[in-house]
Amino acid sequence: MTWNGIFRAVTFAALIGMVMGGLFGLGAGNLAPEFFRHLIPWQDVEPVGMATLLGATAGVLLGGALGCFGVLVQTVLQWKVRAAPEK
Repeated sequence: MTWNGIFRAVTFAALIGMVMGGLFGLGAGNLAPEFFRHLIPWQDVEPVGMATLLGATAGVLLGGALGCFGVLVQTVLQWKVRAAPEK
């Protein structure tokens, strides 16, 4: 796998995580708006927007981490295939 392939894989995983996390946050903000309204103690915030922002942020972090883990697993498997004796 080339450096460009690794960059694309991790970037796409982070973007997909952002979309999924944002959609989850949107649903959570609509289901429980009072939970997200008082996250900042001295200020009331718009609950759906705050939940969507937090969900998308967590999605980018977790999706990127999952992409890195996938690249790591693929690298280890390629090393094992190269190190296996030929029959």
